[in-house]
Amino acid sequence: MGKFNRPQTIRQLTMKKTLITTNIITAIFLIGILVTEKYPQRVYKRVNSIFADQKSQYSFLDNPSYIELTDLYTVYSGQKDIVMLGNSLTNRISWNELLVRDDVANRGIGSDITAGFINRINFVLNVKPKICFIEGGVNDLAQNINNEIIIKNLNTLLDTLQINNVKPVLTTVTLVTKTYTSRDASNFNLKIKELNIQIKKLAISKKIDLIDLNPRLTDGDFLRSENAISDGIHFTSKAYKIWREEIMKILEQEKI
Repeated sequence: MGKFNRPQTIRQLTMKKTLITTNIITAIFLIGILVTEKYPQRVYKRVNSIFADQKSQYSFLDNPSYIELTDLYTVYSGQKDIVMLGNSLTNRISWNELLVRDDVANRGIGSDITAGFINRINFVLNVKPKICFIEGGVNDLAQNINNEIIIKNLNTLLDTLQINNVKPVLTTVTLVTKTYTSRDASNFNLKIKELNIQIKKLAISKKIDLIDLNPRLTDGDFLRSENAISDGIHFTSKAYKIWREEIMKILEQEKI
């Protein structure tokens, strides 16, 4: 089939304008360096450092699914009592069918990071939910985003939801299996455990409910094989049934 130009959404045009503005600001900054710097070799090092930092920072906009799915969110309407906010673990299941109800909005995007959650929080608030279950952080770790930033982002999400009278529920990051091949499973799980300690502290400090699936899905060190598909990280139906049980406890507690 021949190629054709796809119409650009307002969001895509806005992102392009933002990128152009950022490039202009960067150019002005670099001109300032050139004017004030006496030694060309120092200019080279400073410029090189700036662009090296930019390349090392992963953005949620680097994920093509992010733009595609947030564009689709704009056509959804109607109030929903429950929002499931997360990454691919959240995205892969039909929550209305899993929870056997019709008032759940799925706001999961595969490969999304916590900064992406913040950027699209309006698609949570616009359905005026009573409760929002947050599941994320594993992709941040995979992109070498440090725990301080992850916790700061989660804290921002919690504050935003609470200010808008939405009850937030945090979820710890689930460990991966021994056969997880994307990276060293043992070291990656150590990073997950370190992050989970801070997630639990955050939940306590905010006095909010926390779902921790690790005691039920893992052996304490790795995700059990029966709870994961072949990639070693995504859940099987058995794992989703356990997750459903934990969610139902909170919904019954809150009478939602």
